Amino acid sequence: MKSSEKNLPSDPLAGISIRELGKKFRNGLVSCKDITSIYYERIRILNPYLHAYIYTDDNQGLTWADGIDKLFSCGVDLGPLMGIPVAIKDICSVNEMPTTNGSQINSDDITGPEGNLVRRLKSLGCVILGKTHTVEFALGATGLNKHRGTPKNPWDEKIHRMPGGSSSGSAVAVASGLAAFAIGTDTGGSVRIPASLNGIVGLKTTKNRWPTDGIFPLSPTLDTPGPIARNVKDTKLIFNTYNGTIINQKPIKLDRMTFGKLKEPFTSNLDPEVKEAYEIACDKLKNLGVTIEDIIIIEANEKATLFPAIVGSEIISAFGIDRFNKNVEKMDPVTGNRAKLGLKVSSFEYIKAKNRVLELENIIGKYFTKYDALISPTTVMQALEVDKSIIGGELHERSLLASANTQPVNIFGLCGISFPIHNLLNNKNNKTLPIGLQIICGKNEDEKAVEIALALENYLGEPILPDVSKFL
Repeated sequence: MKSSEKNLPSDPLAGISIRELGKKFRNGLVSCKDITSIYYERIRILNPYLHAYIYTDDNQGLTWADGIDKLFSCGVDLGPLMGIPVAIKDICSVNEMPTTNGSQINSDDITGPEGNLVRRLKSLGCVILGKTHTVEFALGATGLNKHRGTPKNPWDEKIHRMPGGSSSGSAVAVASGLAAFAIGTDTGGSVRIPASLNGIVGLKTTKNRWPTDGIFPLSPTLDTPGPIARNVKDTKLIFNTYNGTIINQKPIKLDRMTFGKLKEPFTSNLDPEVKEAYEIACDKLKNLGVTIEDIIIIEANEKATLFPAIVGSEIISAFGIDRFNKNVEKMDPVTGNRAKLGLKVSSFEYIKAKNRVLELENIIGKYFTKYDALISPTTVMQALEVDKSIIGGELHERSLLASANTQPVNIFGLCGISFPIHNLLNNKNNKTLPIGLQIICGKNEDEKAVEIALALENYLGEPILPDVSKFL
């Protein structure tokens, strides 16, 4: 055992939930400052290997934690998230912390000042540990960032694998026990993809359920912030507490539900292990009494034209055409090439694409009069090797399929949650990389999606986390 491993403090959430950690805080068994100090020590030891964070400030975080302790000692209880440390994706402004948007290009003025999402977390008593790595301007599903660095997927200490993007650092931080939970954003899968590839849970909220001010406006039409957590139980607590809708809802009855099992294009190009885990998960659902019917939604293929037309146009709009043209060649080549697609989009094509999104929302919404949820693999692949996923790499084209199953959810105006299912595979050597099941519900049915995932978690068990001591 290496000396650094001996000194790695235990994860404050080891074996317990966020709610239970909150109870320990309330019962005086641990202070917010104690919890925060442990996370900072874990970050100090592990972040040089994992690169989840691009910025932390121990003094600022511990000062805030001390203030939380003093508030509580005076009888102020801000709710279940009081005293819980959180990581924030570095496209979100936080007072007294820099915002790079994952880029070397100065763009914090586009992001703007601290917004309502971060202010709400602070008002609930959360401690902001720092800012996590992101794909440049959140425009990318692999998690790779040529200029600011790519976090390391914690499931493989020997090979640098894709963390998934664009909320790469947020997912790595949560999976590695470097934050109790994290905030990501999802424009085409950027919460669900890294959650899937890191073996944790990511919730893509319905548009406008959570505010986007103070967040880099990659696509005001499609941007949706959401929580990344180690399990569904914690996700439910975070989402309900944030929304102020803490209710004692009875567990959902899966045996009374009907799911649409998405076929092509959602089952095209699947890794063999992803396909196997998906089929096993569907069989498990059937055993629970869920009625599952195969369905094909051909409109999902429209993502190929709608996504670049909308996102490409809107990121150029955020910069302004002159500023964009001046800086685009300084961007990561993948980001720059995707953004430049917007230069070829006319105003007519942009408006047409926006109108089609509204039409699709109505068309796809009708599926939820019959189905309680739609399901698919979250990503078609497991985490690929970074060296093979870069431009020119033998798996570069395949790596670009990371968002193939998630983009339609944004285009259709739905919500979705990714839940780990790789543990369903009979792998005696425990070498299986994470695989996610995507559970999709209708517009503003976020609570329902979480409850379905929670029922599945209660049946299958909570996700198993990677052994990060192997990095030391």
